[in-house]
Amino acid sequence: MRLSIVREVLRNIAKKPSTLAYPVRREVTVAPGHRGRHYADLMKCIGCSLCAIDCPANAIAMEKLPQQLKHNPRGVYPVVDYGNCVFCYQCVFVCPVKAYTTSEYFEMADYSVSTSRELSLSSIRVGGQA
Repeated sequence: MRLSIVREVLRNIAKKPSTLAYPVRREVTVAPGHRGRHYADLMKCIGCSLCAIDCPANAIAMEKLPQQLKHNPRGVYPVVDYGNCVFCYQCVFVCPVKAYTTSEYFEMADYSVSTSRELSLSSIRVGGQA
């Protein structure tokens, strides 16, 4: 038994590590079509809440738009909580107006709560300007 352990240790000493030093060296690539961060484009969103209703992880909450930004009939928009999201993209598929913007961005690990609030609000053209 001990001989096999020593043999295993000696064999693995010369090998390269199996893991990456990720935060130090960012050599990670993702496959095309990777489901990353997504958010609602509020110039398209109609506030129907279908995405929040259909979300299997209950990661989407409908929030009121700021008073000066009333772009949809209901005055609400979806906010995705990326900590609860399972990235199934059911919200993207169910949206009747295709309002979700998708990406392959995956670096979302953080100590604070990460949501789509700022991304969605930044998608609005204030005063009709792009």
